[in-house]
Amino acid sequence: MNDKRYLRTKEAATYIGISASVLNKDRVTKLIGIPFTRVGRTILYDREVLDAWLKAQGESSSEDPATGRRSK
Repeated sequence: MNDKRYLRTKEAATYIGISASVLNKDRVTKLIGIPFTRVGRTILYDREVLDAWLKAQGESSSEDPATGRRSK
């Protein structure tokens, strides 16, 4: 397993299971709110912060895990 703490965009996208273009768009629109850090021109994603964000997304989801449908 790779213990690298900070991930670049492509690595972070793979890590959380989305495309790099979605991450790029989210940095501008902030619609999803995926946390990132800018160091100069470099965009980095902290693996620990991504883990916490993913956990929070799962806890706030209103989807029924059995059906994948949103509850009413």
